[in-house]
Amino acid sequence: MTDQTPPPSDARTNKTATADRSETTAAGLAAGRDASIIVLQVEPDARSAELLEAFAARLTDRVRVRSVDRFADALDAVETGVAVDGERVAVDCVVTEQRLPDGDGIDLTERLREADPALPVVFHTTCPGEEREAAAFGAGADAYFEKGSDRGRFDAIVARICTLVDEQRAGEAAADAGSADSPHATGAPGEALRSEE
Repeated sequence: MTDQTPPPSDARTNKTATADRSETTAAGLAAGRDASIIVLQVEPDARSAELLEAFAARLTDRVRVRSVDRFADALDAVETGVAVDGERVAVDCVVTEQRLPDGDGIDLTERLREADPALPVVFHTTCPGEEREAAAFGAGADAYFEKGSDRGRFDAIVARICTLVDEQRAGEAAADAGSADSPHATGAPGEALRSEE
């Protein structure tokens, strides 16, 4: 019978390494909750686009909204990033209307899910109804809000965006910590867009 217990020095080293990874992961999660969130709003109505931008700016300095008005522009922005303070940064969340001049929000959500299954997608739409809401969730939406002008609705949208992005970042941090533990972790990241922090 072979003894599978590591020598005492290895056990101490393993405990120290585990504690270091836990501290690093916790620090990363806390930093992620304070980091900026870049929202791409897909909204053909200029006034509606301005409202979300204005409310987000008033409610928190974390959320920065950039708007496009077409399906095709949204796909391009998610792929190439959006301009923030003179540089291109990755989109952290998409907020879309259902009715778009060159498509619809459900088709957009399906395309976004194909490109990046983890990217949060929120509907903010003039299209009421359980069937449309169910179709949006079926396509992969994370939240669905009917449009209204009350401040509470915008508070709820911005809070939901923050929660979704924080959860997504926490999941990525946990996955990164897990892959760092793996002896088979490979390669440096590619030419990915950086999230603004």
